[in-house]
Parts: sequence; C-alpha cells; structure tokens
Amino acid sequence: MFFHLLVAAGSETTRNSITAGLLAFMDRPDDWEALRADRALLPGAVEEMLRWASSTVYNRRTATRAVERHGQLIRPGDKVVLWWQAANFDERVFPEPLGFEIRRDPNPHLAFGAGSHFCLGANLARLEITLVFDGLLDRARSIGPAGPVERTRSNKHAGFRHAPVRFRRADR
Repeated sequence: MFFHLLVAAGSETTRNSITAGLLAFMDRPDDWEALRADRALLPGAVEEMLRWASSTVYNRRTATRAVERHGQLIRPGDKVVLWWQAANFDERVFPEPLGFEIRRDPNPHLAFGAGSHFCLGANLARLEITLVFDGLLDRARSIGPAGPVERTRSNKHAGFRHAPVRFRRADR
C-alpha cells in the first residue's frame, strides 16, 4: 500500500497540477507572456498553480485526542475530513481567493498538507512543475485549447483524462 501511495502521489497529483496550470494560463495569456518575459515570476506561479488547482481535494483522518476547533468538539475516534482544497480558497487567508494570481505573496497554501501529514515529495513536485513550465516557456509563444477538456471521475483527486493543448512555437 505504501508503494501504491508513493506512485500515485508522485505522478497523478503532479501531472494534474501541471495540466490545471496550463488550463489557467490559456485563460490568462497576459500571465503567460509575463512569465516568458520574467522567469523570476515562475516560483510564485508554481505556488499559485498548487494553491489554485489543489490535486488532493481532501484527506480523512481519525482523531487520536480531544480537540476543540471553532466551538466544535472533536473526540478521540471521530472521523475528520480535512478539505485542503477548501482551505486554499479561504478568504480569511487569501485576498481574492477565486482569482489566479501568479504574483500572490504570501501564498501559504495547503496543497501539500501540513504538519506530520506534509507531502514527502513536495520539493520534487515543485521541481517537476518548474522544469515543465520553464521548458514550455522557452518553446511556446502562446497556448490554447485543442479540444474539449475531460476531467476524471473522482471525489478524491482533481484530475484530467484529456486536456488537448495547442502550442504556438516561440520561434514563429
């Protein structure tokens, strides 16, 4: 089961974040052009892709001790669902949370979880997303849809079955 977790967590979530990022930039050509002009924006753009398109929607845990949060008592043994994706759109934390802002700073998203449940592959995922977009920014002047997007049917992961993309080469 641990091996399955590593394989799924290390591939499915990252590729879905990359796809969601591409789709976001298709709707925001000015942001794509800003990244092409200034690669110093790329780390912040990666963090915003992770926040805005959280691949892992939720995790369920079992409380091991009593905790009170916002007037709600959670007892040992209670099942608790942590909605990471909802937390990443909390207006108390993120100004204009529904917007996609590549210059968002700070960006304390929870796409990788928190505390003892923080993703082991967070730095690898960030590196992979950065490398993919760095390469695409060199090669693609613009991006656009090349067909309909089809999402996966899952309530656990926000993902894509198909997301055809058209690239206009940078040298043309």
